[in-house]
Amino acid sequence: MEHEEQAERMEQDAERMEEHSEQLGERIDDIQGDWEQKEQDPAVPGAQPDPDEEEDEMSETPDESDQLPEEAPPEVVPEDDQGAGEGESPNPGVPGEEETSTGNPDNAGADE
Repeated sequence: MEHEEQAERMEQDAERMEEHSEQLGERIDDIQGDWEQKEQDPAVPGAQPDPDEEEDEMSETPDESDQLPEEAPPEVVPEDDQGAGEGESPNPGVPGEEETSTGNPDNAGADE
């Protein structure tokens, strides 16, 4: 009996969700239609698309640079071998626990 009640509740939930989904779809269609009407009305400020902008501007992929990092001016690409800054440890991790990180969880905390 319990399984039948649970199955019936699940069916009711599914029906409610389907009804809600349909209502939401109708609401989206109404809002989209309203926006399209506003785009056509010059009395609605900001609704008309800018004629200078391309319609698919957001979907364009920007051009990649052909410049390699080593070709860039030195002030743009910092050197990798720069030492730690003032007050900074050259070893990332927990202060006072230098050279304990192995990168391998099985060896974590192991004293070799």
